[in-house]
Amino acid sequence: MKRTLRVLAGMLAATLLAGAASAAEPLTLRLGDVKGDRYASLRASGELENLPYKLELSAFPSGAPVLEALNAGALDIGFTGDIPFLFVYAAGAPLKAVGAWHFNPATVALVVGKDSPIHSVADLKGKRIAVNRGGWGHFMALGALRRAGLKPEDVTFSFLGPVDGRAALVRGSVDAWVPWEPYTSSAVLLDGARVIDNGDGIMTGYSYALASDAAIAAKQEAISDLMTRLARAQVWALQHPDAFAAALAKDLNMPQEVTRRWVGEARISPIVFDERIAATLQKAADFFHGEGVLPKALNVSPAFDFSLSRGAAEVARTLPADLAVGQR
Repeated sequence: MKRTLRVLAGMLAATLLAGAASAAEPLTLRLGDVKGDRYASLRASGELENLPYKLELSAFPSGAPVLEALNAGALDIGFTGDIPFLFVYAAGAPLKAVGAWHFNPATVALVVGKDSPIHSVADLKGKRIAVNRGGWGHFMALGALRRAGLKPEDVTFSFLGPVDGRAALVRGSVDAWVPWEPYTSSAVLLDGARVIDNGDGIMTGYSYALASDAAIAAKQEAISDLMTRLARAQVWALQHPDAFAAALAKDLNMPQEVTRRWVGEARISPIVFDERIAATLQKAADFFHGEGVLPKALNVSPAFDFSLSRGAAEVARTLPADLAVGQR
């Protein structure tokens, strides 16, 4: 009997110790980032120090694979553009926008080769344009064509990712391409590409932090903390552009002249994440529906959870006006 009690006591102690060890293990937040640029600001600013959770990073070349990984349950939170999110939300993906920041929309640009005879959007009639389907490039190109009095059927779209789009322009298999940063700066500085139009007045200028519904239910505190840290990191990057450009160049293995231009042009700023941001995505949804890209009208209001960015909003409210770009 005594031996049985000792065995039971030992089993109970082992169970309690295992439980304590398990409880001591920090929660893991799985993050997907485009090119790792937001992660770079977190690291360089010191905001990754003393995290109360474990942060696992996966870096992607563009927003579409971030969204695919989120939808598949391989990530908890991901950073991507507003327009790519619009399409996965329309498809019913269990995701919500939980944060946002603003960048200079002119950094999404319509470019042509350095020796191209094309000098305006009107010159693109009958030409071929490389864009990422359902992304910033697609949205910008449609807006630029409309602004120039052209219709989508006046051009031919080649639906390519950013790496293939750049290669297609360089070898002349397309006449124009719509990149965003850091691809815009790379095209201009390394390839000699010329900008003939940009997203100012077309693009919303917003990028989002998106989280799966499962992560929002289970990891609210960690997500909220990450949003606050990211806002502080973005302020640091605005205040230390040279240091941030150097960090990006090192982390992404890119020429510092490219990252310096990228940082200076984009001026990524934290914002107050509220219903005004949802209104900009609704406008984009209505535009794409009007162009026949989205097959049905879409109400985007259920796609947002504003409760996890209160700390980030407080950081945004303290941002000096001369550092901000767009809405605060």
